[in-house]
Amino acid sequence: MRKLFAEKITAAPDKAEVLKSMGCESGPLYDSVSKEFDTLFERIRDALDIRRSICAEDGRIYVTISAGERISALSDELFARGEGVGGLIVNTAADCAMFRADELTAERIKYICAGLGRGVGRRLEAPADMPLSEQAAVLKKAPVEGVSLTEGFMLSPVKSMCYILELTDDAEVFKAQHDCSKCPNRSCPRRTAPFKGRFEIISDFEYSAERASGVCIDIGTTTVAAVRLENGRIAAAHSEINRQRRFGADVLSRIEAAGRGRGGELRSVMEYQLAGCIRAVGGGGERTVAAGNTAMVSLLMGYDTSGLGTYPFLAQSLERCSCGGAELVGGISAFVGGDIVSGLYMCGFDRSSDVCLFVDLGTNGEMAIGNKDAILCTSAAAGPAFEGGRLSCGTGSVEGAVCAVEAAAGGGLRTETIGGKKPCGICGTGVVELTAELLKNGCIDSTGRMADGLSGEFRLTDGVRFTQKDVREIQTAKSAIRAGIEILIAESGVCERDIKTVYIAGGFGKRLNIEKACAIGLLPQRFAGRYRAVGNSSLGGCVKILDSRDGFERTEYIRGTAKDFSLAENEKFADMYIKYMEFSDH
Repeated sequence: MRKLFAEKITAAPDKAEVLKSMGCESGPLYDSVSKEFDTLFERIRDALDIRRSICAEDGRIYVTISAGERISALSDELFARGEGVGGLIVNTAADCAMFRADELTAERIKYICAGLGRGVGRRLEAPADMPLSEQAAVLKKAPVEGVSLTEGFMLSPVKSMCYILELTDDAEVFKAQHDCSKCPNRSCPRRTAPFKGRFEIISDFEYSAERASGVCIDIGTTTVAAVRLENGRIAAAHSEINRQRRFGADVLSRIEAAGRGRGGELRSVMEYQLAGCIRAVGGGGERTVAAGNTAMVSLLMGYDTSGLGTYPFLAQSLERCSCGGAELVGGISAFVGGDIVSGLYMCGFDRSSDVCLFVDLGTNGEMAIGNKDAILCTSAAAGPAFEGGRLSCGTGSVEGAVCAVEAAAGGGLRTETIGGKKPCGICGTGVVELTAELLKNGCIDSTGRMADGLSGEFRLTDGVRFTQKDVREIQTAKSAIRAGIEILIAESGVCERDIKTVYIAGGFGKRLNIEKACAIGLLPQRFAGRYRAVGNSSLGGCVKILDSRDGFERTEYIRGTAKDFSLAENEKFADMYIKYMEFSDH
C-alpha cells in the first residue's frame, strides 16, 4: 500500500541557534555577526521555503526535505557581492531550519508508523549507507517540486536532503534519526558521536623565538592552529577544526565543491575562521604570518582550483600572497605548499650544508630531501587514516582520544587519552601504537590479517574498537608514505649515510612514538638515532619568519632551490607501494 504526504513546514530562523552553530555565541566576532544577522533576518525568513515529501511503500519510508531555491539564491547573491559573513549566516540559518524540519519529520513518521503497526529499524543516507545515485529513487518516490539530482548525483537546491527508512515489525524500535557516527561533518555543532570534545591545541613546534611579536597561523586541512607572541614568548594559543570540513574531509572533496560553484562559500568560511582565530588569541592590527597547503591557500584566495584536481595538477598561483591581514608563505607545487616551505625553513634547509630528510605526516605525506644547495620534494596521498579518518572509531586530537597504547605489566593493553578523559575514539598516534602492539602480540600478522580468534575486530576499550577494515586503512596509508620516502631518497641520489637528520613533522609529529612507527614499517628502521620529531613545523616556520628580519626572503630562497616530482608518474611507485603494504621493520 502506497501512502504519500507532501507538506510545507514553517521554521523561522532562530538567532541564538544560528550564532551557536557559527561558533560565536560570545567572543570577539559576536557583535558584528549578531548585527549582520539582525539585518538579514527578514530576508532569510522570506527566502526559507521548506517543503517535505514522505512516501510509505513496500516496507520502506522515503523522505525528501528541501529549504528551497530562494535561500540558496540569497546566499549566492551575498557571496557574489563579497559579503562572506552574510552568506555564511544565510547558509547556517538554512542548515538550522533543515535540522528542525528533519526533527519535525521524525515526529510525523511516528504517527505513520503507528498507523502501520511498524517501527523504524534503520535510516539509510548517501553516501554512508547507499550510493549517491540511489537518491534518484528517493526523489521519484517522494518528490518535492524544484528538487532534482545533478549529473554528479548531488541534490539541487543545495539545502536539500533525502533518505530511506527501513521498517521493522518491532513497533517499539524507532531509528529514524540521523546517525552522527557515519557523518563526515566532524565540525557540526549538533554532532553527538564520536567526535565531541575540544580539539587539543597542536601548537607544539621545535623553535624558540627571540623577539617575535605578532600572530602565526597554520591553516591545515583538518585543523587551524594559531599562536600570538609577545617579545618571543607565546602569550596565547588556539586551535579549532577547519570549518571547510563540512564540504569534505579531504582536499579533493573541497576542490570538487568549489567546482560545483561553492568556491565563494569555501573562501568566506576560511576568511571568517582566519579572523576568528586571530581574535581568539588576542590579535588584531599586528603582523600576522600564515602558511597552508596549496589547496587551502588557493581556496582562501579564491583562486581557480580546477587544476589541482586533474592531471597535470597545476595551481593558479604559488606565489606569496596576503589575505585578511595575514601574509601567506608561497608554495612549491600543487601538492607541496607553503606549509612545507615554512617547515623546511624552520628546520634550516635554507642555510644548512648537511643533507637532511623532512617528512610531514598527514592526509598528504609531503617529504623533502636536501640542503641549501638543492632540495627535492614529493607528496604521497596517504588518506586521512593518520588523522582518524575512515576508521571505525577514529577521531582527531580531541579530549578522550586514545593517543598512546602499550602492553600492561599483567597482560593486555594500557591506554592513555588526551586530557585523561573517557575514551571516545582513537587518534593518529594511538593508531600507530595500537597497530604496533597488536603486531608484536600476534593479534595481526605481517600481512595485516587479524587472528581468527578476534572475529574481525579488537576491542580496545568500551566503545573503541579496531577492525580488520581499519587495519587495511592503516596499511594503505603507511605504505604510501614509506614508498614515497624510499623513492625520494633514490631519486635524490643521496648516499644514505650522508643523511644527518630525519625530521618528522605534522600535527602529531612531536608525539609520535618513532620506535613503534618503525615497527610497523611507516618509517625506515635504518635511520634509528637520526630521527627528530619537530611537531607543527608549519606553525614553527611562521614564528621563525616573524622572528627574523629576512624570513620571507629565506622562504623564497627555498622555493627557488626546491624541485618536485610526482610519485604517481614514477614507474617504481606501484611496486614499492605493494612491497610496503606488509607490516615490517625492514
